[in-house]
Amino acid sequence: MPKKAESGESTADLLAYLFGPGNHDEHTDPHLVAAWTPGLPCPARNPGRMTLADLALLLDAPVDALRGPKPAEHVWHVSVRNEPDDRVLSDAEWATVAAEMVAADGIAPHGDTRACRWVAVRHADDHIHLVATLARQDGRHPRIRGDIPNMHTAARAFETAWNLTPMSPLDRTARRAPVTGSGKRPPAAA
Repeated sequence: MPKKAESGESTADLLAYLFGPGNHDEHTDPHLVAAWTPGLPCPARNPGRMTLADLALLLDAPVDALRGPKPAEHVWHVSVRNEPDDRVLSDAEWATVAAEMVAADGIAPHGDTRACRWVAVRHADDHIHLVATLARQDGRHPRIRGDIPNMHTAARAFETAWNLTPMSPLDRTARRAPVTGSGKRPPAAA
């Protein structure tokens, strides 16, 4: 089940946490299972080819290249977790999940070579973390409105195909915030 974490402003700090021991030494064998570009060296398994600092710089490059103001919180972070009773997915299966999730949420639609840069980090059997920077490689901003409901839809397909525990259904009963141009005027000043 996808769960959105807080947005952040430091790619390097988030990567250091994900590849580190965790708060209670719960992170075991942290490694990349997928990324925006195939064959990206894993800092944990190939430190001579890629460091965490190098990976942060690569992820942040499109943000740093933006003209004009940069997003204050440019780091997008989502965890995708299986239920404790589900079978353990392989790295290849988690890579498939990761690619489908970033496509469903608008970070990196299938076939879009100019999309946002992202990685999937696995440091436990039951989940991965998706990390992306919110600047596309073509200088535009990604369209991620409704990202979590779209990811839930993608997750349901994996639950069915791989016989995993289904998550609770989305009821979509929460009150929606008005969108710009909705025709509603702000209250008059007193």
